[in-house]
Parts: sequence; C-alpha cells; structure tokens
Amino acid sequence: MAKVTSKEHCVKCGKKRATLKCAGCLCDFCYDHLNDHRQELNQQFDEIEFNRDLFRQTLNEQTNNSLFKQIDQWEKDSIEIIKQIANQCRQILIEHRNDNINQIEINLAKLTDQLKYTRQENNFNEIDLNQYKDKLKQLTIELNRLHNVSIQQNSTSLVNKISVVVSYGKDMNIYAFHRKNFYRENNF
Repeated sequence: MAKVTSKEHCVKCGKKRATLKCAGCLCDFCYDHLNDHRQELNQQFDEIEFNRDLFRQTLNEQTNNSLFKQIDQWEKDSIEIIKQIANQCRQILIEHRNDNINQIEINLAKLTDQLKYTRQENNFNEIDLNQYKDKLKQLTIELNRLHNVSIQQNSTSLVNKISVVVSYGKDMNIYAFHRKNFYRENNF
C-alpha cells in the first residue's frame, strides 16, 4: 500500500505534513488526501470494470450477432419459397386430375347407360359394338393421358445462394455452398 515518509509536501494540498507515499504513482499524500486518492483509484477501477462489461456485451453480441439471424432468415425464406411452389404444383396436379377424371366419369356413365339400354333392348349389331369399343378405347386414352403428367425440374435456382466471407487484412476466405458440396475458396 503506502509507505510512511518524513514530512513532505502533499501533492493535493501542497502543505508540508506527515505523508504517505503511494507505491503506485510514488506521490506523497497527507492523511486527509490519501482517502481521496484511494477513492479516485476506486473510481478508475470501477471504470475499468464497466468497460470490461461493455466489452463482454459486445463479445456476446458478436457471438450471437445478426449474421446468424441473416442465415436463419435466408433459410426460412428459401424454405417458404419451396413450400409455396410445391403447393402450387400439387394444386395444379389435383385440379388437372379432378377435371379430367370428372369428365372421364361423365363419359363412362353415358357409355354405361347406352350399353344398358342397348342390352335391354337387345338391339345391336357389329356397327354398334365397334362404336362402343371406340368409345371405350377413347376413354382409355384419356385415362392414360393422366399418367403422362410428369414433374420437370429446372436447373435455375429457386433461392439465392449465400456465402460467408471472412477477411483478415489482405487474406480472404470464402465459404460457399453449391448443391451438395461445401467447399472453401482461398483468395490471396
């Protein structure tokens, strides 16, 4: 702490008194001003702790910074775009199948009624049978068209690609994700 010295001038009041020498700053303080000096040191220490706390907060913010939030938002947006397109494709497929199946069922019901009526009347010949065969063949073709629906994938990207760029002075590392491969590019 402090050493007792002979009567010296106090650096605070300038009076020649019995003083103590501060081991840190090597200044002489009278008993009245030694506590003031100690309070100043405590205030400086409090300020250092406060700045340390601010630094800790900044470090925590860097650890949990907005870059992670940006990546999370990109992921959510990309997934939402994919879900919307998938739902649109499902809806188109459902509407296509429903419209065509409904029409096929209507035509099949008409054919069934004609066959029942013809069988009931027992009034048919080869021409009638060929017409019924053609109608049934046409319904089969229409049904098979439903199976000709396919899914096409376009190589155009649905979502924007993101990269993480880490730079240290002149050196730069780019971490990029392309399809299934994650790789690191070094740019010097």
